[in-house]
Formats: sequence, C-alpha cells, structure tokens
Amino acid sequence: MAGLASAWQLAELGVPDVLVLEAEPLLGIHASGRNAAIFLPLEESTEAVWLAARSRELLDGRLGTSWLSAQGVLLASADADGLDELRFAARRLDVFHERWGAPQLHHRLPLLREGPLTQALFLPLGGVIDVHMVLSALRRMAQAHGVRIRTGRRVAAIETRDQCVEAVTLDDGSVIRTERVVIAGGAFAGHLGALAGAPMDLVPLRRHLVYLEGDELPSWKNPALWRVDAPVYFRPEASGILASPCDETPWEPGLPETSPAALESLAQKLCDLSPSLAHARVRRSWACLRTMAEDREPVIGPDPRVRGVYWLAGLGGRGMTCGVAAGEMLARMLIGLPHPLARRLGADRLV
Repeated sequence: MAGLASAWQLAELGVPDVLVLEAEPLLGIHASGRNAAIFLPLEESTEAVWLAARSRELLDGRLGTSWLSAQGVLLASADADGLDELRFAARRLDVFHERWGAPQLHHRLPLLREGPLTQALFLPLGGVIDVHMVLSALRRMAQAHGVRIRTGRRVAAIETRDQCVEAVTLDDGSVIRTERVVIAGGAFAGHLGALAGAPMDLVPLRRHLVYLEGDELPSWKNPALWRVDAPVYFRPEASGILASPCDETPWEPGLPETSPAALESLAQKLCDLSPSLAHARVRRSWACLRTMAEDREPVIGPDPRVRGVYWLAGLGGRGMTCGVAAGEMLARMLIGLPHPLARRLGADRLV
C-alpha cells in the first residue's frame, strides 16, 4: 500500500523513471493483503491521526467514498479510565467521535450486554477498507504516470560507493543503476537496509486473525469493535466476524505459521466479552506481520548514513489507515519538499 502510494506520488510530482520492484509474483501478498483492513482514524499517536486524515483526503479525492465501508469503529473499555488518553487525543486533534455509555453500546451490539464493556468512543468515519480496490487504483494511477512495476524481482544487493547508492542487483544477476532507493519492504525492510549498509532496528511482530462463524454474531452493518483496556478486536465479515487477540510475537520476515496458543488466547478474550462469542466456530485462521521501530512510530525519509537510501517502513499495522499519506510524505521528502512530520518520523531519530 505505502510503496505503491509513494511510486504514484513520486511520478505525479515529476520524478522520472520510477521503478517498483516486488519480490513476490503478485502485489499485496504480505501485510497489505493479510490484515483486517480496518480504517482507524483515532490513536494516541498524533502522527498516526494526521496521516490517517490525509490518507482519507487523498483517497476520497481520487476514488470518492467507495473505497471504505464506513460502518464505524468502536473503541471500548470496561471503565472510563481506559479511554482517557483517546478522548483527549480526539478532542485535541479534532477527530469526529461520539462518547457512548453502556446503554448505547449494548443497544448497538446486544451480544455485549453480559460482558464487562461499559464505555466506548464511536468513530463514525472509521470502517473497513476495500483493500483490493485501493491497491488496484494505486497501481493504475502509478502506471498512468509512467511508473514501471516488476513483480517476482528479488533484491540481492544494494551497491554503494563512498556512502552513496550506485545500483541495485537482483537475484538473477541483473543490475539497475540508480542513485535513489526507497525501502518499502514491510517486514523485509530491515534486511534491505542492511544490504545498503544502513541497518535499522525494525522488528516484525506476528499477529493472528481468525474468521469465526455462528448464529449470534453481529451483522455486516455493525461497527468494528476494538477493546483497548485488554486488547482484542473483531469486525463483521460476510456471515461471521474477523477477530484478533492482538498478539505480538517477534518473527522472521515471511508468511508466519499460526499458533494454537493464539487461538486459545482469542477464545478467552472473546468469552470475556460475551458468552455468545465463545460459541463461534473457527472457519479459518492465519497470521501476518506488523513491523515496528523501537518507538512504534513509522520511519519515513532519508537515511543520514547512506546518501540515496530513503525509508518508508515501520508502519506497525497502520499501513491500511496511514499508508497512502505515508507514501505522499516520502515522495515530498525525496524531492526536497517540506513536510510537517519530517522531524518526528525521520530516520535520523533512530540511528
């Protein structure tokens, strides 16, 4: 998501000869295609809220509103204290929201009546992203501006001389001469940086997703629910729900295997929310990787050690919400334009 967005923005800003190298045979196989596709316009992070709002603006401007099924997102807690920081962030950053108590929460999601949740922030502008639509649109817009996209091309080396990028070598031995490389490799970003002599401490974390079916699950029109005081979330998906225990286990880049322990954790967390959820049937489960920097904020912009290396990494599960704006930010920084988040999200804070 972020890599395609940056390629589109670079070409639209007039940068010639933009080339996207994708190691896999298809775009979006890893984090961009294996996540819950929730657009979350509010977090405690000021930077994430800003990028989310800008991503919405960019996507609405090109795609209208069809890219998002805006049934809303509920951030919920067993008590008001669990939402204090989020309420403060919503007011400070002017994020449209409604404060719900137990009556409103239980009216909208009756299955929660027997559980502990009593407080929530309802975000009407949140919802579920049509990931395929957005990825396809970004690809079309990039190619319309002359961007070349090559799939199945794995990077073997990033050649440098005197701490300046000179070329990229692929695993088939072919060499691409270039002075600028954008590292937008998700969980593989740390490995790619090391190839250029610019190591970055980016940790891929495994998280599970489970598709559940049952007779008492919420319908598609219900909002996604994210419990913040004991993290777990679920959202309607077809005839069931898509749920996650919000687990985080360090993992090597790639397609991670699933763990029975994560499914047990999810079952316990959902049972705590509502006895109805405890009887749901597992239809399918999988895992994906969310890549984090030490401060859990994105890394966007030039590397201070190797001239020509630019980072677009560490989005940490926010790629669907913030990726398009992150790509725009990278493009502006690469051609020397200012950006309000440059200092706070730049790579030099970590090296």
